[in-house]
Amino acid sequence: MYHILVAEDSKLIMRDLIRLLRKMDAEAMIQEAYDGESALEIMEDFQPDIIITDIKMPMVDGLTLIQKAKGIYPQVKCVIISGYGDFEFTHEALRLQVDDYIMKPVDEKQFDNIMSRLREEIDFLKIQRQEIILEKMIQDGLEIRNPFIPGQYYLSVVRVGLVQEYAPPLSKKMLYDNMGLERNGSNYWIANTKLNNEKVVIYNRSCFPEQEMLAQSECLLNSLKQKYRRVNLICSELLDDCLKIGMQYENLTKRLRKEIVLDECQVIHHSDPYNDRRNYILQKEAIDIFKKKMERILMNRSADDFRREIRKQMKIWKEQRYTVSVIRKYLLALLEELFITVGENQYPMEEPVTLADKILIANDSFEALEESLLEYTACFSSVKEEKQGISMELVQQLTEYMRQNVYNNLSLQDVAAHFEISSSYICRIFKIYYSDTPISFYNRIRIEEAKKLLEEYQNMKVKDIAELVGFSDQYYFSKVFKQQYGVSPSVYKTQLENNPE
Repeated sequence: MYHILVAEDSKLIMRDLIRLLRKMDAEAMIQEAYDGESALEIMEDFQPDIIITDIKMPMVDGLTLIQKAKGIYPQVKCVIISGYGDFEFTHEALRLQVDDYIMKPVDEKQFDNIMSRLREEIDFLKIQRQEIILEKMIQDGLEIRNPFIPGQYYLSVVRVGLVQEYAPPLSKKMLYDNMGLERNGSNYWIANTKLNNEKVVIYNRSCFPEQEMLAQSECLLNSLKQKYRRVNLICSELLDDCLKIGMQYENLTKRLRKEIVLDECQVIHHSDPYNDRRNYILQKEAIDIFKKKMERILMNRSADDFRREIRKQMKIWKEQRYTVSVIRKYLLALLEELFITVGENQYPMEEPVTLADKILIANDSFEALEESLLEYTACFSSVKEEKQGISMELVQQLTEYMRQNVYNNLSLQDVAAHFEISSSYICRIFKIYYSDTPISFYNRIRIEEAKKLLEEYQNMKVKDIAELVGFSDQYYFSKVFKQQYGVSPSVYKTQLENNPE
């Protein structure tokens, strides 16, 4: 319902304007004022959406009325009625951002066109304000009571792409253009989330029963598929607690992330079967077994076994419709083993996390993914061993170098540069001989030294000892010390003070 204030000192013109307004919208709330001062008094409580005012009026002229109205209600729409002799006021009217003007005598068609446009703009601004409130609730989890949110509603999360960092943006305008629905200001809203490739649609239950909401979601999916390679939606059950919209969205978006599949765009419904806990346990066990297999295959440099295992896994992934989130875990396990065993210097690759995401983005079918992974068999024929074997002498040299530099805060690159071998080769050596990473091994040496310092120099602060052995973060130092010795360095220091030898 629109609130319209008409300020006009001519009763004849006022009667004509009221008639036109009633003809356009019988439900509109209309207030009349025959001078500018009365209009200002009415405006305070009436809160108009539109002000129609003559320029020349008693007490307070139309331009002053508009200036004061804009100061109180910046969003109010203002239309001036002017005669042919009022053009001297045109510049001032433009400065005040008057939305339109009507020449006397009032033309009915022109008046209807102006009012229709203004009502559309008012509706759009109203929806924008409402959606800003919804975005605060969704993005920040705020609980805001608002009468515009219907008593019952559905949420639908729309996401394009697979990985947010590499996904194309999804704009509100894109959704508006593809919804194919007329907006009346209360049938649906579209809100931004913190992800630029995701939006939330809130459907009013009174306008969209469940089947219509699902049908609309399918139509939206099919429309967006013409513009994006990957599109997925998830629809909620019937909801009735608008204070919990933030939490309701979080639950939906988390489930959507876990249910996207590689080669299909889909609408997921809240009632679709889903057992996250059981699936997680089974998948973790399977991924651990896969990782051990790949470690053995890569250590043996068996290209045939590698191809066989990839094809076997691909068949399982496809038949059991593994989701992208699960396949990504498998890829990370595989790429981490490739990175350590084969080495980044001999077969250049990016960090496993980045590479896994790029592989998933580039391949939108299981066949394409299989072909992409089988390309890694090239590493078996192209890689040349840096050494024919790993000598115990080199292992001893590496560990001795770390012990000699316990206070120097070595990096893996420092060790690699000193021995003129690749960091990946050092990783492989430590994996074979110590089942550990070089940095973890070096940390153990540093913690051993820190323990000796605590015992020998009991007056030294724990913070100083941490910095002495190369730990700038005291919290991390305490965490590593406790993992190695079962107590924090502070507790160990207290024990030494309480039990002197």
